[in-house]
Amino acid sequence: MKTLHHPLLLAGLLAAAAAQAQSMTLQQLFDSAERHNVDRRTAIEQYNKARAEYRQAWTGLLPALTASGTYTHNQYPAAIGPPISPVTITITPIDQFDGALRVDLPLIDTGRWFRSAASGALEDAATERSALARDQMRRGVSQAYYSYAASLKLRDSAKQNIDVSQAQLKLQDIREKAGAATELELLRARAELQRNLQTMADVENLVAVSRRALRTLTGVELGDNIVLPADDTHPEASLAELEGRLEQLPGVRAADKERLATDRLALATKLALVPIVGAQFTERFTNAGGFQGKDALYTYGVNLTWRLDAPTFMAFDAQAANQQVALLAAERTRLASRDQINRDWQSLTASLTKLEAAQAQVTAAERAATVAQARYAVGAATQIDVIQSQRDQFSAEVSLIQARTDLASARVSLRLSAGLSALGDEQR
Repeated sequence: MKTLHHPLLLAGLLAAAAAQAQSMTLQQLFDSAERHNVDRRTAIEQYNKARAEYRQAWTGLLPALTASGTYTHNQYPAAIGPPISPVTITITPIDQFDGALRVDLPLIDTGRWFRSAASGALEDAATERSALARDQMRRGVSQAYYSYAASLKLRDSAKQNIDVSQAQLKLQDIREKAGAATELELLRARAELQRNLQTMADVENLVAVSRRALRTLTGVELGDNIVLPADDTHPEASLAELEGRLEQLPGVRAADKERLATDRLALATKLALVPIVGAQFTERFTNAGGFQGKDALYTYGVNLTWRLDAPTFMAFDAQAANQQVALLAAERTRLASRDQINRDWQSLTASLTKLEAAQAQVTAAERAATVAQARYAVGAATQIDVIQSQRDQFSAEVSLIQARTDLASARVSLRLSAGLSALGDEQR
């Protein structure tokens, strides 16, 4: 009996893992993609880079310590002693050792101040870019999730259609053997079954591709029990209200921060004409004390550096052009974001209408298929009428699946485009 425990335990664990994967919500897939999605991880590292560059820029304003040491072998020593000096003063020893500790402190460096401030704006922009990448990742995951759920639903419909075709083929085979149907009707039923098998092959391919796409985005292997969510037909806020959230979007805020960084860099370029003032303190250690006769001595002072050259003036025009480019980039981002909101809002509105029409189409197609089958049974309709009604029913079911998928994807896309939570509380 003990030998059965391990296989049973393993099977139980695998079943539990499969059930957990199959029952994962879209929010859980978002969370998994946050850890596994390559684009999302790249965005996080880009933010980490901007943050590190910001710290590097600001720490440039802190004191800098420089330590140096030198050993020199001199061919001839130099010293002064009696009778010139009562004590021996070493000017140059044969083996000379010199060491120094120097501390530099920038007091006034306006260009560096504003370059550091520009790095701070770029860090803020990277934060917003990371949020934008997260929204784009969620948009891709939701579309892949709904596409996979739709492909599974489509596969169920295709299987049902094949079952109907097989039943029709059996019926025609019986009727043909009984002399109640022609060979042509039998061949039509057989051809229709093969046509549906071809459709099934395409659907299986769609299922496999969409499953792999979802796994690549989230790192999760889902089972076949995923279903489309219940149709959410409530309207979102008005287009004007959603467009009013434009300034809160991470893409827009990132573009504004990048424009601010460009403005600060341009000002830093102009402030290169301002002298740089710094202070320094140096402690020197040597065995060549000279007339001072000291092994250790220090100096300190204040220095001023003022440099004027042609490239500095030429940089003014380059930075002015960069400012205009950043300004136009921010304007383009606003226009693109507003267009995206409008596009997603129109798509959601159209999806609601298409869903209602698709539901009515399915109802009518199902009724038409039932009527055609009944009329064919009593000889009031042809086999072609039955086949066509079955095709119409399958086509209507496909349209309904597509309409439901479009509605779910459009709602998530609109909410992300408007800077809202991708999912409502009931969908988390």
